[in-house]
Amino acid sequence: MPARLQTLGHLRLLDEGGEEIVFPEKALLILCYLQTRGVPDMPRADAANLFWDDANSAASFASLRQTISRVQKRQRELDRTYLTFTDTTIARGPEPIESDVDKVRDGASLDVLADLLTDDFLKHVKPGNRVLSSWIALQRAGHAALLRRALLDSQAPGTGMRAARATAALRLLEGNPDDDEVRAVLTGRAAATTSLMALHPPARVLLPEEMDIASAQQTPPRVVLLPPVTTLTQRNAALFSEALIEDVTIGLCALRSISIIAPHTAAQISLQADRATTYERHKISYILETRLRDEGASHTLFAQLIFFGSDEVIWAERFPLSAEGLARSRQMIAHQIAGAIATQIEMNEFVRNDYELEAGSYRSFLVGQGLLKKLDLRDIRRARKSFRDSLQSRADFAPAMSGLSRSYFLEWLVTARGDADLLKKAEQQAEETIRTDERLASGHRELGVAKLYSRQFDESAEHLERAETLSPNHANVVASYADTLVQGSRPDLGLRKIQRAIDLNPLPPDDYFWIAAGASYSIGQYEQALDYIARMKDRLPTDRLAAASWGMLGDTKKARQFIRRTYDVHPNFDLDSWMAIVPFKEEWQRQHYYEGLKKAGF
Repeated sequence: MPARLQTLGHLRLLDEGGEEIVFPEKALLILCYLQTRGVPDMPRADAANLFWDDANSAASFASLRQTISRVQKRQRELDRTYLTFTDTTIARGPEPIESDVDKVRDGASLDVLADLLTDDFLKHVKPGNRVLSSWIALQRAGHAALLRRALLDSQAPGTGMRAARATAALRLLEGNPDDDEVRAVLTGRAAATTSLMALHPPARVLLPEEMDIASAQQTPPRVVLLPPVTTLTQRNAALFSEALIEDVTIGLCALRSISIIAPHTAAQISLQADRATTYERHKISYILETRLRDEGASHTLFAQLIFFGSDEVIWAERFPLSAEGLARSRQMIAHQIAGAIATQIEMNEFVRNDYELEAGSYRSFLVGQGLLKKLDLRDIRRARKSFRDSLQSRADFAPAMSGLSRSYFLEWLVTARGDADLLKKAEQQAEETIRTDERLASGHRELGVAKLYSRQFDESAEHLERAETLSPNHANVVASYADTLVQGSRPDLGLRKIQRAIDLNPLPPDDYFWIAAGASYSIGQYEQALDYIARMKDRLPTDRLAAASWGMLGDTKKARQFIRRTYDVHPNFDLDSWMAIVPFKEEWQRQHYYEGLKKAGF
C-alpha cells in the first residue's frame, strides 16, 4: 500500500498502517504542491519563492538548501525516498504516495465531496508569505466551487441526499454566508425545526477560523451549540439528542441577529480540554451546553445557555424525553430551545456590549478570569494584575472590579492567615463594583462572600439574594448563597440551594460538594456528608469535616485516618484556635461541629 498524504485539515504523511510519518512540513507542502498541480517536479527557484520572500533570493536559496538537507537526512533515517533533488529541481521520488486531495475533482459525487471537505485545505498551515497564502486560497476556492456545483446539481427530485446536502450547505455558508441559493437548500431542510426562520432573514454561519475581528458593536454575537454530553449505552437516545442540537443549530441560521458556529466545528470544540481559550480566541459570546441523562425508563435533556463574558448561565431548562416519543417531541423541543436562545441573547445584548466595548480591557479581564479558576497564590496574584490592566484600559469596567474583589478574597482563603486587610479590600472593591454597575450579579456576590467571612451574616444573605435575583441561573452565585445559608445557621435551606447549584452545574468544582457536605453534617446527615466528600477530586481540605462525620457515626478508626492527615498538612493545628475562626452564626452549629471533632479524637 502506498503512503497517504493528508491535506484536508492537518497536513500529515501517513504510512500503510495509518501511523503518522514525521516529516518536515515544507517537504510535505512541496509534495502537496506537486500533487495538486499534477506535475512530477518543480524548479528549485519556484520552491524557494513558495516559502520565502523573493526580495532576497540569496537568503531564500540558503534557507531552501537547509530544508533539503533536513529532508535528505530524514529520508535516510526512514529508508524511504519521497522527494529527489538535483541542482536545479525538486521531484517526486520513487515511493508511491496517494492523497486525499486527488479525490476532490470535477465530477465527484456530493456525498464524496461533503465527506471529504469537512475541513479546509491545509487548515493549520500558517503561510509565511503571499505566494504560499495565495496558492492555498486558490485551492480552497476551487474546492468550494466543486462542492457548490455538486450541491446545486443534487436538487433534482429523487436524489435522496438529504444529509449530504445539509452538510455541504453548512460548509459553503461558512465561507460565503450571503449565498442565497445555498441557503435555500439549507432552510428547505430546516423549515420544520422552528418558526423563527419565517420571521427573520438569513444569518451568518461561521467557522472560528474564518471569523473576522470586527468590533462587538459591528458584528452579531457568536453562538456555539455544543453536542450533548452523554454516558448512555442507549444509542438511539444519544443519536436523537445529537440530531436535535443539529436541528436547533440549523434553525438558528435564519437569524441575522446572531452568528452560529457550524456543527462540525462545535463538535471539535466539545472535545477540547481548554474550551475557554477557544471561546476567547474566536470571540464566542454564548455557549449552549447540553447533557442527556438516563433516568431509568425515560431520559432528560438538560440545556443551559452560558454568557462567556461572565461565565453566567442566563437560561437553563430540562426537557423530559419519553422513550416512545423521541421523534414526536423533537420538533417541539427544538422550537423551545431555539426560541429561548434567541430571546435570552437579545435580552442580554446590552450586557455583552458592556463587556466587549473595549477589546483590550475585555481580553485582560478574560485572562484574569481564567487564572482565578486555579486556587494557586501565584495565579491569584497574576489574575489581580490582569484585572488592573483591564481597568487601565477602561476605568469603569465593573466586571474587572468584581474580579479584583474575588482575587483579594481568594488570597485571604488560600493563605489562611486570617488577614483582615485582604478581606476588607475584597469588601471595598465589591462595593465599588456595585456603585459602578448595580445590575452586575458578581458584584453583589463578592460583597456577600466578603460579608460572610467578616461574620456579617444577614448582610451577606441580603447581597447574595440580590445576586441570585439578578442572575437566577448563575450556578456560582447560587452556590455562594448556599454557603452563606449554611454558615448563617440555616443549613437545611443551604442544602436545597447547593443541590440546585449542582443541578445547574452537573460537573461542578469541589467547593460545591464541600458546601453540600457541610450542610449535610449540620442537619445530622453524616453519611450523606461523606458521600458528597467522596465526589470531590481533592478531598484534603475536608479532612476535618470527614473526621467529624466519622466521629458522629462512632467509627473512630476511620476518623483517626483523617486526623493523621490533618496533622501531616498542619503540624501545629490547634482545635480550639481553629474553632474560634469558623464562621458559624449560631453557637449550636459550632458546638455540633466541635462535638464531632472531639469524638473523632482531636
